[in-house]
Amino acid sequence: MLTLLYSQLCLTRSSMGRTKEMIRRMIEFNPLLTNTEIVEATGLSRQLVSYHARTLKMPRQSANRSCSFCGLRITRYNASGLCRKCRPLAFTYEFQCAWCGEVYAVQGKEAANRRNSKKHKKNPDLDFCTLSCAQRYNHRQ
Repeated sequence: MLTLLYSQLCLTRSSMGRTKEMIRRMIEFNPLLTNTEIVEATGLSRQLVSYHARTLKMPRQSANRSCSFCGLRITRYNASGLCRKCRPLAFTYEFQCAWCGEVYAVQGKEAANRRNSKKHKKNPDLDFCTLSCAQRYNHRQ
C-alpha cells in the first residue's frame, strides 16, 4: 500500500530534489502516516525522516498505548500494558478460606509464594485467610 501511495504522489528523490519537500507532501497527503511507514515508502533513514518532520513542525507520534484497565496513556516501554496505579489491582488474587469460608484478596507476589510452597503442592485446595484459621483446621477433631 505504501509503495502505491509513494507512486501516486510521484515522489522520487530525483524529481523532487529535496527530501524535506517529499516528506512534507507525504505527511500532508496522509497525516496518519508514521515515520516507519514513510521510511519504508521512501527508503530514507529514520533519523532523517524524524529530523525533517520536526523541522516542518509536523512531528509523527507512535501509536498511543493505553492502560488495559483505566485507559490512561502509557509509554511504549511498558511491557505489562498497565499503568502504575492499576498494576497492583491486576495482580490481586481472591481466595476462599478452607476453614471459615471468607473470601480474601492477596497481592500477586504473596499469591505466587503461596502457590510455590511445599504445603500447597501437597494439598492445593487448602488456603487460609489467617494463621488462626490454619491452626484451627490442623487441630480439629
